[in-house]
Amino acid sequence: MNRPTKRTLSLFVLVALLLALAACTSAGSGESTGSIPFIGLTPSAGDQAETVAATAAPATSVAPTPPSETDANGLPVGFTAGGQPYRGRLDAPVKMEAFSDFQCPYCGMFSEETLPSLLANQVAAGDAVFIFYDFPLSSIHPYAQPAANAARCAGEAGAAAYWGMHDRLFADIDAWANEGAADVFRAYAAELGLDAATFGACLDEDRYAEAIAADQELGLNRGVNSTPSFFLNEQLIAGAYPLETFNGAITALLNGETIDAAPAGDTAAAAATPSGPAMAPTPATIFMDNIAAARGEDTAGVTIVEYTDYQCPYCQRHAAETLPRMITEMIDTGRVRYVIKDFPLDSIHPQARAGAVAARCAGEQDAYWEMHDSLFTRQADWSGQTTGLNDIFTGLATDLGLDGDAFAACLTSGRFDDLIQANQDEGFALGVNGTPAFFINGFPISGAQQFDLFAYAVGLAEEGTLADAYVQQEQPTPTPSGPVDVDTSGAISIGAADAPVVLVEFTDFQCPYCSRHFAETYPQIVANYVDAGLVRYVFMDFPLTSIHPQAQLAAEAARCANDQDAYIEMHDILFSRQDSWSGRGDAADIFTEFAGELGLDEAIFSDCLLSGRHTEVVQADVTQGESLGVNGTPAFFLNGHFISGAQPYSVFQGAIDSLLAEQG
Repeated sequence: MNRPTKRTLSLFVLVALLLALAACTSAGSGESTGSIPFIGLTPSAGDQAETVAATAAPATSVAPTPPSETDANGLPVGFTAGGQPYRGRLDAPVKMEAFSDFQCPYCGMFSEETLPSLLANQVAAGDAVFIFYDFPLSSIHPYAQPAANAARCAGEAGAAAYWGMHDRLFADIDAWANEGAADVFRAYAAELGLDAATFGACLDEDRYAEAIAADQELGLNRGVNSTPSFFLNEQLIAGAYPLETFNGAITALLNGETIDAAPAGDTAAAAATPSGPAMAPTPATIFMDNIAAARGEDTAGVTIVEYTDYQCPYCQRHAAETLPRMITEMIDTGRVRYVIKDFPLDSIHPQARAGAVAARCAGEQDAYWEMHDSLFTRQADWSGQTTGLNDIFTGLATDLGLDGDAFAACLTSGRFDDLIQANQDEGFALGVNGTPAFFINGFPISGAQQFDLFAYAVGLAEEGTLADAYVQQEQPTPTPSGPVDVDTSGAISIGAADAPVVLVEFTDFQCPYCSRHFAETYPQIVANYVDAGLVRYVFMDFPLTSIHPQAQLAAEAARCANDQDAYIEMHDILFSRQDSWSGRGDAADIFTEFAGELGLDEAIFSDCLLSGRHTEVVQADVTQGESLGVNGTPAFFLNGHFISGAQPYSVFQGAIDSLLAEQG
């Protein structure tokens, strides 16, 4: 067997990195609205930091029973045998299944801009049926699951009521995506003429939580890791693509063709999984008549376009850690021209658009890059501020020596509003759905990647071979095929030291799937096997710091608690109250408060946390995990046998029982 060459291995690495969503996204975890598409690449569970590894399952079958209702547009509506709401005729030749999140702005954009045309044309004509599945990305959209429950509660009054609530929710996401969501849902129910008491009771008891979770599990099993995602007769289109993409795909299916490529001229190529051999993608065409700023020579052989969000922590990390080196080694040397375009993620970063305006206003005084750096460096000073934002920005401008009055006037002029929106619209058309997003000579890279990746990609671009890296290569799987030796010496564990089964978990305290495992599966394993002396449960750290910036500190917090014999207590509170600290710049203070609640010495705990005493130990776990093939969380080893993802308890039960049976 021939060994892969160094060059081939490098391509493997690049492909893996290109698919890793180390980015601040508008929906996901997947925490993403859908990765930028790559022809010939189909993301696997291992490509995403938090996806649950599962075998692709066939679509659920639905019986073509005639509906008994029509919606406000006169379309037949009903529920499938599996309980999914649909519009159209179930016996239509094209089945369009949508996995969506009510709080996702791109799902809202699809619902408001694209779906009405599909309903009025292909669905009304009987050519397609539209079926809806819930896929709430609760880690970044905390009100998405309650909204899904509200829609299903409305559906108790019939399919027409469901679709009425569905449309109302998507029509004005900002109105309900807050702490007053339940009151807004009740108001919508009243508008639809629903019984207030019945709807309210359903809402309060979160009646459809399990059904919604089942939809999400089905989506994960079918390869969904972002919203919106669609299956058209089993062929995946991930992302809120323009209407033309869906029109072309439906037409192709009606003609008995596959949709293995995007329509001509569509930069959102690979709308569905290719059925033929992998091909190199066509580079996107990016217009340079509307940019925020640029640096580097116009004659440079490589152009890098960054779509950025000034409130995004991953953009901040790129600006602080990677861009300075790119400036020194690539831009100032004449190799690369670097272009900034705006892509504010308004749904999760409400001040990002204002930050983009501030940078452009500074650019009127030839200080764009200075403001760019200041906005990122002092992001914590203005991010999340609901009042006095322009005063803060004007203060930054004054610190840079700019004319404060002229700058302040620019902030309120609105002169850049259309330009920023045009940037966002262009990015969306190119498949951008999170930040930072980059195009190197038109080829996409998603996320705040390390400098080495950019260096390698730029080198390939200079050689004219960058496209080759986007073609899926046959590569060995990093997942162990058999039992491996996991070094648990010195690791924290619970259960009998001589238990016949050792279960090692590599975890990330900020990972929502780890949290789900903790809440749903871990207690059953402890109660049925650990407490019975049959399993020793070992805790190992694997913080995914590229997408979970507080995960490393949380791991160290648990170990600092262990210094006071309270690891499990801190482990439990970190997961059970994940939402209270995830994404917070003051996470260290919150962890110290947790320590106080647990009766620990707060001063000793804080000194430990700030000292970085356990940093190297946590990183040693990461290094070992990577050597064993771990590339996402949670990941498990049962007597050395690998299990990936937050699998149901039944999976662990079967595996443990099998190992116990082998040992007599």
